[in-house]
Amino acid sequence: MKTVLKLGGSVFSAEGVDKDFLEKFSSKISEWAKTHQIAVVVGGGKLSREYGELGRKFTSDEDLLDTVGIMASRVNASLLVTALGDLAADEIAKSEEDFLKISEESPGKVIVAGGFRPGQRTDAVSAEIAEVWGAEMVIKCTDVDYVYDKDPNKFKDAKKLESVSFDELKDLAGSGEHKANISTIMDPVAAKILSENKIHAAVVNGKDLENIGNILDKKEFTGTRVGF
Repeated sequence: MKTVLKLGGSVFSAEGVDKDFLEKFSSKISEWAKTHQIAVVVGGGKLSREYGELGRKFTSDEDLLDTVGIMASRVNASLLVTALGDLAADEIAKSEEDFLKISEESPGKVIVAGGFRPGQRTDAVSAEIAEVWGAEMVIKCTDVDYVYDKDPNKFKDAKKLESVSFDELKDLAGSGEHKANISTIMDPVAAKILSENKIHAAVVNGKDLENIGNILDKKEFTGTRVGF
């Protein structure tokens, strides 16, 4: 299965890079890549958050602050490439065109990307890659098992959503003004792309690597199904 894995910063580097997880994730990617075509989009995590907060003390230019976050995500992406070794393409994809070029020049390799451009988050990058690459699915790896109707960390009565339609995803993503380093369950740009192209998605706990493997193998899994 051709799949885009979105590795959120909350999984990869919530409070600094998790070396043990990075090693386990890289090992699993090696297994999965034997039978599946995989691209990975990495979020900025703690590095993006810290630099974004510092940058906001100097400017209110959201595009500039987004650029700081993009660079942080690319640093994390580069680190994942080093962990994957020969399994990964050497170059980090920086746009859709760049991704397709690397895909043609490095057949069979896992392609890794960070942020692409201001005005969106790495969710949108995942959806854009899935669209141009013809991927069957986007798997968003977060720090929770499901999408909830509201923040479960703030509301005890938050309800898990085991399945949502594309329209429901767009509602959950919202359509408010974009601000750098503000997290929602899905970037509105990503929700729109997934909906328009009918690309299935799953939102899962990224630490449960066996569960991710189940999705790739089209088995039952724990998480929120989007569009199916």
